[in-house]
Amino acid sequence: MSVNNPQVKDVYVAFQVIPRLKEGNNFEVVDKAIEVVKAANVPYQVGAMETTMRGELNQLLDIVKAAQQACYDAGALEVITNIKIHSKTEAATDTFCTYDRGVTKANHMFVDKA
Repeated sequence: MSVNNPQVKDVYVAFQVIPRLKEGNNFEVVDKAIEVVKAANVPYQVGAMETTMRGELNQLLDIVKAAQQACYDAGALEVITNIKIHSKTEAATDTFCTYDRGVTKANHMFVDKA
């Protein structure tokens, strides 16, 4: 990490788990992964295609790993996990991340209440 352009501590991590089961309902297994996120006590948003969280990168990646393990614990034979990370530096005064562009019903939990 550059000393001249340090990265902001909080990042956004979006992830999607795609479990494969021998039999049963995939959505029930995905719900187990979402339960892990809810219990983690970080700001999050569940969407149709992925779950987005905000926080410290290593903590969020640990949550993703625990969510993936929850899928196995629920009976998945294999799991594809897609991960996206959005990070920025202090110099990024404008960003392409819509969470920073204003409060909507969909992103209210990601905007600081200062």
